[in-house]
Amino acid sequence: MASSKPFSTIVHPYSTKESPNRNACAYETGLSPARNAFVFVGGLGDGPHTVPYARAIARELEKHGELSYSVFELKTRSSFSGWKFSCLANDVADISEFVRYLRGLGKEKIILMGHSTGCQGLMEYAAKSSDPVDGFILQAPVSDREASLIGKGIDEERKLEEIVNIAKDMISSGKGEHPMSHDHLPEDYNRPMSARRFYDLHAKDGNDNYFGSDLSNEVASEYWKKFHRPLLILHSGEDRYMDPSRDKKAQIDGWKALCNPGIASDLSGVIPGAGHSVRQPKGEQWLVNTVVKFLRSTAELPSSNL
Repeated sequence: MASSKPFSTIVHPYSTKESPNRNACAYETGLSPARNAFVFVGGLGDGPHTVPYARAIARELEKHGELSYSVFELKTRSSFSGWKFSCLANDVADISEFVRYLRGLGKEKIILMGHSTGCQGLMEYAAKSSDPVDGFILQAPVSDREASLIGKGIDEERKLEEIVNIAKDMISSGKGEHPMSHDHLPEDYNRPMSARRFYDLHAKDGNDNYFGSDLSNEVASEYWKKFHRPLLILHSGEDRYMDPSRDKKAQIDGWKALCNPGIASDLSGVIPGAGHSVRQPKGEQWLVNTVVKFLRSTAELPSSNL
């Protein structure tokens, strides 16, 4: 379990003067110096140090010096409250800039791990970035649209669809980056959000909808076949942002089948008893052990930077 005690980190100011992500930093913990980089990207509302298991992974990797990884927690334009006016395209640009920074430091291998909506960022990265990395881990890859409807009735579903249509109209009229009126947003939204981000998160054809259960295999296959390096997919067993009736293992197996042969790791699976961000000690240890096994399984593969 992650400790609340003080810890040390190395701060990496990685953005350039020309970058739209000015003054951005990444935070390195664990084994240093290390040949390889493990980069953690959080979900909505997350930023460096908000998901404790990232530091648990760093501590475990210190015990496996032969793998030679340190852990970087990345601040992007979507970090903390920035997600409400950002987008996946910004995430890809920010992660790509950091990958180039790491290559400049001479890192041999780079693994990207996304948590929650950070997984959507990595799906987009696999499809659109020209900066190759050496592997991907998706933890808690859930549909934000479906998560927002868990436990809701038909009236609330209709209300959400009305708000989606309002956002769509704002986008069509050139006001996609404008904040939506507080009166239009659902009651549990206590801060402004751009029309475009609301639409991306909640519309069936929104840019963030990589994990919707209603996606056809034909559409989903186009997404999963964009991965050309090893991929580990991990659901949380007790994720409150997933319909409890959903067969999580079956969903992972379905996604694996859509990937190119040999890409999706057989270590993919469901973290027993874990909540969305895996704060339970047993679940955290299972996750940490599985991540180390995955890194070990990729150790003999050539770097994508060659």
